[in-house]
Amino acid sequence: MGIWLAAAGSAAAGAWLREDGAAMLAFSHEVMEGGGGHYTAVYGEYGLSERLTIGIDAGIGAAPDDWKAVAFARMGREFDWLPGRVAAEIGLGAAGSSKASVAAIVQPGLSWGHSFETGAGWAWVNLDAKGVFHLTPSSEEAPATTAGLPMALDEGCKIDLTLGLNLSPRSQLSLEMRFEDPAEGARSLRLVPGIARRLGTRGWVTLGGIVDLRNDGALGLVLGSRIDF
Repeated sequence: MGIWLAAAGSAAAGAWLREDGAAMLAFSHEVMEGGGGHYTAVYGEYGLSERLTIGIDAGIGAAPDDWKAVAFARMGREFDWLPGRVAAEIGLGAAGSSKASVAAIVQPGLSWGHSFETGAGWAWVNLDAKGVFHLTPSSEEAPATTAGLPMALDEGCKIDLTLGLNLSPRSQLSLEMRFEDPAEGARSLRLVPGIARRLGTRGWVTLGGIVDLRNDGALGLVLGSRIDF
């Protein structure tokens, strides 16, 4: 029940793991008004065991250096003293960089999620926090800063808070608050309300809006789909 509650209409399952042998693949495309850019993403997860989920998180934007490809592993557990469940993950990969052709990425994360019943249906809350560390070869613009090695380190973070409600086994509402302080680029704070609808027994399609809370309320649209295996 927990995995379906947390991830039926969205891509990442947050604190919930995939069941052993289960997998999912999701695609999304975001576009902002007034030439505010666009971003296309692919995301996948596979339950390697009941305690370990592995996956990929990749995407590309409008700028030549706006891309990333990260492989990750996530482990989770429940605690008697804390409602819901907690998961920790580590991701490694590569991304575009304005300082070099490619930057190495180290992306640790921590998630907490909790599902509960309401008068309108089952609901959930999920909080994801990730650190984003870019490593690039040192240069005059980016001098060495990493333990004396000829590498420059840029730091960032992402925090996502998601609330969701299952209206029925085939329909779902969600409200997401996204904060990002990237390793390179400007900070962003966005509100993303969305609705998801099940197609068949394995698929979902999603439609959502985007409100940029740091850029004069600029608006955008996100379209997504996913399939479970």
